[in-house]
Amino acid sequence: MSLPSYASFADAIRGTCNDWCNAQGYSSPFCKNGEWWAFPPNGVMPVQIKTVMDKTSHRLVKIGSLTLALFPDGSLLREST
Repeated sequence: MSLPSYASFADAIRGTCNDWCNAQGYSSPFCKNGEWWAFPPNGVMPVQIKTVMDKTSHRLVKIGSLTLALFPDGSLLREST
């Protein structure tokens, strides 16, 4: 399995968000005040992505030699203790 590779953390967030939006049918993702928003399928008002993603929405990405589990809103997967 080949992981998507990005030049920076910001690029990884943008790429993960765009990929998730495409897979879920959301359109025109944008970041405002540090929060990612997008228009739901057939929607006319954007929603915060963090309010509609689920716990399995993360994906592994590479930034240089670092591998992270990243959610489409830019947050990191935190391992439960």
